[in-house]
Amino acid sequence: MIRQNDKPRAMPVRLLAAVLLASSISGMNAHAIDAPAQGRIVIALSPLGADSNLYWTTTGAFILPSMQTLVGNDPETGKYDNSQLADSWEHNADFTSWTFRLHPQATFNEPWGPVTSADVVHSFNMHIGDDAKLSGISLFKKIEITAVDDHTVRFDMPSPEPNFLFSNAGRGSLVIYSKAQFDAEGIKGYETSPAGSGPFKYEGREVGQSIRFSTIQDHWTGVNPEFDEIEFRWVSEPSTRYAMLSAGEAHAVTLPRDLQDDAAEDGQTVLVSTEGAMQTTMLFTGQFMNPEAEENRDARTYAWGDQRVREAANRALDREAILEVLYGEGVRPLPVYTMDPRFPGFSEELAARFDTDYGYDPDKAMALLAEAGYPDSFDNAKIPLVVTTLAGNPEFAQMAELVQAYFDVVGIETEMREQDWATGNTAIRGFTADFITPMRNAPVRPSALGVQIFFTEHASAHLNIGDPELNQLGGKLGNETDPATRDALLAKMFTRIFDTYAHLPMGEVPASVVVNSELVEGWTFPGSTSSGLSHFELIDLK
Repeated sequence: MIRQNDKPRAMPVRLLAAVLLASSISGMNAHAIDAPAQGRIVIALSPLGADSNLYWTTTGAFILPSMQTLVGNDPETGKYDNSQLADSWEHNADFTSWTFRLHPQATFNEPWGPVTSADVVHSFNMHIGDDAKLSGISLFKKIEITAVDDHTVRFDMPSPEPNFLFSNAGRGSLVIYSKAQFDAEGIKGYETSPAGSGPFKYEGREVGQSIRFSTIQDHWTGVNPEFDEIEFRWVSEPSTRYAMLSAGEAHAVTLPRDLQDDAAEDGQTVLVSTEGAMQTTMLFTGQFMNPEAEENRDARTYAWGDQRVREAANRALDREAILEVLYGEGVRPLPVYTMDPRFPGFSEELAARFDTDYGYDPDKAMALLAEAGYPDSFDNAKIPLVVTTLAGNPEFAQMAELVQAYFDVVGIETEMREQDWATGNTAIRGFTADFITPMRNAPVRPSALGVQIFFTEHASAHLNIGDPELNQLGGKLGNETDPATRDALLAKMFTRIFDTYAHLPMGEVPASVVVNSELVEGWTFPGSTSSGLSHFELIDLK
């Protein structure tokens, strides 16, 4: 429960949850959905930010299950494996050159023939074009790729890339398309029916509605799904997805945690990823820590440009209550976004300090706001909070609403902005964003990669917060190969983010999906993709 004081009082968290749940439940039966045919799996998800067969033009939220990356992820551990197109790989001493050897038996769906290094080079060049929108694609634009022979491809880089396997696995920046298909049909062939090398064949889509695949028998990987077809349906309303599940119209759906609880009480089964799949945060946009920022990138005129306001915003939040409402029990508060105990740079000291420096303290928050002269001293005192949805993250809208409720208690003025994920990304990439937005690190990136993407100029410049110290440390990190030195640099970067209250960290959570317990026995997936869902061929039917 939210603790009370003699200041303005917060809404009890259970009441907040009830209000949000009521709005979701209303109209549960408003949409009728066709039941799946026998032998066809139906999975209902939140709509994608970009509905396209051209992976490089999307934000990377969904890799078509017919397509493959170079590197796979073990379904139990999430560790990199050779279950995708690369049979093996190696790197040189300073991580500036990576060589991948393809499975010699790998083939595209008929009639497009074997997968060769020419397909990898072709796909790489498609992914680094002017229409590329993928996170992390800026790295690829600096790489030189060489087809060594028909089944060997080498990537040469201007600086060390110890985490290059991540860029070619789960949430990868490179999906392999058929060069032969492109030569015969051009880009239209990819847009209409892209040939893949995975265990499913693309059958078609209704834009904004659904996408369908059939199972390939005797696939070259040996994978043999126990169903004939799989269909993904994009359904905006969580209540509608819940109704589909209850009626047996879907085998699996993503739901907010409050509806997951209801589904479990109704006898459905909640499945979670075998590993932690996601970190969530609310990010301040703009180069608010850059003393020399260009005008269109400069957020210093906004309230969060003042560190006291950023600290107040953090101390206004009862994270344990928020995370319980959003995700249920067992989700850990996150001391620093992109810091993870599985990767170098993790600081036990920051984790130990989190309650002291970030703990829920509305009185401290109000004192900090008064010290900063908020709101009168700020031309832009009202803080916009983005209300949005993203596949795999149905909680994002509720997260913004809960943050608003806590901000209101301490006197932080807000404006709620409903916008789709693509619109928000366009504003961020165009350096016109002036809001606080939910953000996810999914799958949980290696810390060295994540911190560069979300806080510095060295990976995704549009998310650069403009801090000269972080950018300097990030520059050193990019050229360092010694493990101990890299660990020390990362620890300094996380300490800088922590000490300057440069974001609103939330939690680290597993991926989850609710399955109809009468139709599905189980499903093992490691949470290694942006939505957390993968390994669809392992869905075990009853």
